[in-house]
Amino acid sequence: MIAIPNLASLRLNLDDLLFHIDEENLRVRAEQLRTRMTVYLPLVLSQVALQFLLVVLFWEHAPHHWLLAWLAVFYALHTVEIVKWALHRKRLNTLQECRDWNIHFSVISLAAGALWGTAAVAFFPDDIGYQSLLICIMLGLVAGAVTMNPVHPPAMYGYFFGIMIPLMGRVAFENDTIHWILVLMLGIFAVVVLLSGRGLNRTFLLTLQQGFENLSLLQQLTAQKQQTEEARSQLERANAILQGNEHRLEQMVQERTALLRQRTEEMVAIKDTTILALTSLAGTRDNETGNHILRTQRYVRNLAIHLRDHPRFRDFLTSENIEMLYKIAPLHDIGKVGIPDHILHKPGKLTPEEFEIMKTHTTLGGNAISGAENLTNVRNSPFLIAARQIAIGHHEKWDGSGYPFALREEHIPLPARLMALADVYDAMTCRRVYKSPIAHDEVADVIIDGKGKHFDPDVVDAFIAAMDEFQEIAAQYRDREVSAAIAQAAV
Repeated sequence: MIAIPNLASLRLNLDDLLFHIDEENLRVRAEQLRTRMTVYLPLVLSQVALQFLLVVLFWEHAPHHWLLAWLAVFYALHTVEIVKWALHRKRLNTLQECRDWNIHFSVISLAAGALWGTAAVAFFPDDIGYQSLLICIMLGLVAGAVTMNPVHPPAMYGYFFGIMIPLMGRVAFENDTIHWILVLMLGIFAVVVLLSGRGLNRTFLLTLQQGFENLSLLQQLTAQKQQTEEARSQLERANAILQGNEHRLEQMVQERTALLRQRTEEMVAIKDTTILALTSLAGTRDNETGNHILRTQRYVRNLAIHLRDHPRFRDFLTSENIEMLYKIAPLHDIGKVGIPDHILHKPGKLTPEEFEIMKTHTTLGGNAISGAENLTNVRNSPFLIAARQIAIGHHEKWDGSGYPFALREEHIPLPARLMALADVYDAMTCRRVYKSPIAHDEVADVIIDGKGKHFDPDVVDAFIAAMDEFQEIAAQYRDREVSAAIAQAAV
């Protein structure tokens, strides 16, 4: 059966392509343009350097006055760009200001692409080696533009077609077998790059929309809390008025208590929904499955139960706090939303520079939760404090060799110490794109060896007491792809 495209979906894609701006989508469009604005100056300066290098490379292969004239026109265009950016870059608030910047970005990008396309035609050399060099330069410009500027489609496509159409036309003009093959290859490259750019744009747009939706959800939670406080106040006033009528007072208390319970349950449900929404947002960008959340929740609760009678922990590990830790455990990696895809999804080992960026997911997560506290004016909430501690501190180590703050021993909050062991156990026993799963016994040896180094010694003792339960949890909530791989190996 042939699927018929949804007309609303087609209209949405067309609006994104044309970058239609109205009052309804102004907030998202303004954020897209601000993102474009932050990288605007570095992009312009890199273009200035590349244009000068092109002139140097082709100085002996094209008329000098053509090269200098082309460079002068380009530099004049950049002067206009930089002046406008310096004078008006903060004017991105009203509908008209956003439309003006949209037109500016579109026209300038199309002009820049056309000038590069002109270079591809005017400076096309006779030497096949320099032809290849020129083609590679143009392809690099196109690929870089698509990957670095997916947030403003008109600018991206204008720049792309301004380069590719003249380049393909000039290569085809040679009219021989080799050059027609090159035209075909360039066409395939163009299709792939366009699809990639469209995917990047949709991912960025979805991330923005989800961010605004989460903010709206937090605002609703705040409103619900205010309603609950108002209901509590009404209940107290009603109790004072009805003291002389015991039966009526009891009836009113029951009614108001039921209302308070309902509102409280609604608050808990909204809070849990917020956690799931934030966790799902992180999951759209991470390779880990939903079962990772289920497993780590249960590992943390299991460790806490085994430690609640310990003298060091009995004051904190009450039944209420254990349930709280169970609920907030999924937020430990929320900061990965802010890690670039090429690092987050890299199948191999990260470089030192990439790993430094990856480590920032701890502080990004903690800052996100702190931001939620500021937005809702909630202060000293045990729930948010523990959530922030887990997000920031689950990669700290007992001996002080962890990150982000190299905390030691008791300076590491208890929720983070529990999460650290649970996260390591799950990461080692599960399959990832860059590794195979490790057997339970081997992982247990690694964790026991980390006693007093990576992990709190008492937490490791709790793990030793609960190893069978850990193994049962891992088996019960194992990932589907892991189960399939085990079944295939058995056959």
